[in-house]
Amino acid sequence: MTSNIVVVGSCMIDFVSYAPRLPIAGETIHGDKFVTNFGGKGANQCVAAAKLGGNTALIAKVGDDVWGAKYIDNLIKQGVNTEYVKIAPNSSSGIAQINVSNSGCFNNYF
Repeated sequence: MTSNIVVVGSCMIDFVSYAPRLPIAGETIHGDKFVTNFGGKGANQCVAAAKLGGNTALIAKVGDDVWGAKYIDNLIKQGVNTEYVKIAPNSSSGIAQINVSNSGCFNNYF
């Protein structure tokens, strides 16, 4: 498959927690919602271009964990050529812990 839009970038799994406010250092607060999303700036750009009708391919790596396989499946469903998305052996996929409050969000990348 030939792609006329090629993106080199990251594939991240977003763990998003929602709470009424952000905690202060050392504090535990109760959230009211938790979701996981497929993120990463490069992958997001590639998916957006595919949704707009572009013939896209992504060059990236994911881990050999359950998230890596799910990520590749999602890219395929979004119409992205995944020929160059490789699974890194003995590695975890990248995650981003995102905390969202009524006043905004705060990201922690791992």
